[in-house]
Amino acid sequence: MEEEKDYRRKAIFDYTYLLNKCVDTGAAWVAMIEDDTLAVAGWFSRAMRALDIADSKSTDWLYLRLFYTEEFLGWNSENWPTYLLASLSLAFAIAALLGVIRHSRSHIPISNTTIFITCFVCLPAWILLYFLAGRLSMRPLASGVHEMPKYGCCGQGFIFPSRAAVRVVTKLQERQLGFVDMILEEWANEEKLTRFAVVPSLLQHVGGHSSKGDDFQEAQPLSVAEKIFNFGFELYRQSGNEVVHPID
Repeated sequence: MEEEKDYRRKAIFDYTYLLNKCVDTGAAWVAMIEDDTLAVAGWFSRAMRALDIADSKSTDWLYLRLFYTEEFLGWNSENWPTYLLASLSLAFAIAALLGVIRHSRSHIPISNTTIFITCFVCLPAWILLYFLAGRLSMRPLASGVHEMPKYGCCGQGFIFPSRAAVRVVTKLQERQLGFVDMILEEWANEEKLTRFAVVPSLLQHVGGHSSKGDDFQEAQPLSVAEKIFNFGFELYRQSGNEVVHPID
């Protein structure tokens, strides 16, 4: 498979082989971590605490994600009705507040022009700036262990309960061809399986090439692999935490 560069088939073979061997040891947890990653110092103890939290939140879950990229955690287009409703609700609330103040005994002069400029000029500008700032800036994920059923990418680091690892092996052997992380997400979505992630990520991806193929272009100097990055991880460095190789 390697000589034929059939990476999609070989990835499944390698993953199922390693998972099987780990499950056979009788371990309660199985960690699958790619070698092109770095970890925050003390990642193992942090991960064990996160596993306890995940177990307290659910008795049947698929994995604990040690790495994710924020690329897909922005203002997702499928949620536009929610964003529109929130924006209209805010506009209505402000207009109503101005109307109440205008007709109250506060003696604050509020003209029609003031209401118009506030609701149709200032407020749209504020809403636009809010969305331009980005979801992760305005509504960042709090530190801790969270469910991440959507937009979790990619497969640089997972911890599976042994009971789930057995099911993962069965599912991958059924498919035999594909990319592990994509297969896991499709399967989890179909069966509504619970998935957790540690925030900030305990791992950082540092690889420059991907088995899924790269897209080097003059207009896009970074490859697919180089774009897989967790910005939250860098908060560890900012706080003075050391960064180590997770396998060392």
